[in-house]
Amino acid sequence: MAILDLRRRDQRSNIRENPFWITSGEILPAADDAEAVLFSFPAHLGNFFLHEFVMDIKTAFDGSGVIDVGYGTLATDAVTTAGTVDNQDDDAYMATAEITEGTIGLYPGGLVTVTYTEGTGGVLSGTVWAMAKILGATDFSGTGDGDVQNLLINGADADTPCIYATLTGGTITTGVARLHVLVSKLP
Repeated sequence: MAILDLRRRDQRSNIRENPFWITSGEILPAADDAEAVLFSFPAHLGNFFLHEFVMDIKTAFDGSGVIDVGYGTLATDAVTTAGTVDNQDDDAYMATAEITEGTIGLYPGGLVTVTYTEGTGGVLSGTVWAMAKILGATDFSGTGDGDVQNLLINGADADTPCIYATLTGGTITTGVARLHVLVSKLP
């Protein structure tokens, strides 16, 4: 799968109070079957807490296009078309079930139902980010490593954390979307 760099370089550093919104570049049909890097977090930017996600469908997507928003890492912050997004969790932040790609509108993250059934030993479902946020838990990966999963982003120059989107399905010729993320810059 090819990589496509959609990070915006025109956004200023944090000059407002925390939290504040960041907005991605446009997700267009050219992102079909690519890893569209929307935000990256190199070490010099510091650490961030992720509060909310909103997918903004500006122009409806045709075909059977679906968008997922995930977490991954880049070898370095220098994105190349030959590069890849590694350590992927394609729908860590927003699953396609939360977005109606064929309808213009704003779609907040965390709408995939997070369920807990009493007496089942804690069976959970939903995006990793939404479960971590709602339950205040730290590890849904099953590895027991204790890492805060997708709530906290620690900036790094090697294996640089990123938020990326995938647009897949059918032949997609129209559609425009942007991702808005409410973040707090940590000291």
